Amino acid sequence: MRCLDETYRPLFGDAFADRQQTAAERTAGYDRALLADPDVCTLLAVDDEGAALGLVSAGPAPAAWEGRAGVPAPPVPLQLFQLYVLRAAHGTGLGAALLDAAIGPADAYLWIMDGNARAERFYAKHGFRSLAASFPAGGPWTGQHMHRMLRTGSA
Repeated sequence: MRCLDETYRPLFGDAFADRQQTAAERTAGYDRALLADPDVCTLLAVDDEGAALGLVSAGPAPAAWEGRAGVPAPPVPLQLFQLYVLRAAHGTGLGAALLDAAIGPADAYLWIMDGNARAERFYAKHGFRSLAASFPAGGPWTGQHMHRMLRTGSA
């Protein structure tokens, strides 16, 4: 949850970040489902004392919520579900290492919250490009919009 708070509180404000904290059990359920799925690669990066520094999950697309009306079919069969690194580890190469460990050079897509310029630059550096369509987010993300980023061999 700390990664989410560090990422989204500065972007979307206290009310949004507090709503994420309130929805922590739902978010934890999503993480548990990813961990339990044998087809999903979930990796946790820890420091020398065992404290979490970052998390990545990737696997077969689409995510269950993507079946809602108006969301186009996945552009490739591999999705990066989440990649979060604590602010203290930004710029250390940890995010790139987690990304590489989870998906390597494979074609993949991800969803990113509109307005998250730092993450967009990171993904662009790793071969992803933004797709034009923006969609309203649901659940605890309601009130924000998101879009896909895609990396293919021809991107």
